[in-house]
Amino acid sequence: MWQAAAGMKPPSLTLITSNPQKALEINQALRQFNITIQHKNIDLPEVKDLRIETVVRDKAEKAFALLRRPVLVDDTGIFFVGYRDFPGAYAKFAFRTLGFKGLFRLIKPGTRAYFCSYLGFKAKATAPVQVFRGICRGRLITKLRGKRKAKMPYDNIFIPDGDTLTFSQMTVTGKQRYDHRSKAVRQFARYYLKQYASR
Repeated sequence: MWQAAAGMKPPSLTLITSNPQKALEINQALRQFNITIQHKNIDLPEVKDLRIETVVRDKAEKAFALLRRPVLVDDTGIFFVGYRDFPGAYAKFAFRTLGFKGLFRLIKPGTRAYFCSYLGFKAKATAPVQVFRGICRGRLITKLRGKRKAKMPYDNIFIPDGDTLTFSQMTVTGKQRYDHRSKAVRQFARYYLKQYASR
């Protein structure tokens, strides 16, 4: 576990997301680094773009303009191998439109897929947005397994490489052994602590 230098307070920042499950997962992943985080339940408008990195950069700029303090934002997509950028950045809209029944028509036995998460961090008005990426590869199934999560439906049908359980069947700690978001969070934490410790 990272320890702050003598006389230094642990760094703090604000996470902007309207998804409480994301906030829970990010907060838990940051605990091992002693990074404290505040959560603001704000649904930021998203630019329409196939590139998740573009979306997260835009969200970070909007979040900072709103709060005027260091902010962290997340955007994630799932990609079905064999389809071009689908559903990708539009995963939420694809599920709302197709539902599980519609998605299952697109999934064949053994269909490969991967999650990709981007975190965007903006420290001050003159600072560029720093972006951190995490990827988790696995396969899709056509039967719902695990507890339903209203804002993370794909967790019910995605099994990461190296396991036999879906993300929804795992505890938060179990999921973080594999998942995309935790990988991005760890990259961010190392960057943030290095910047903080150097002051």
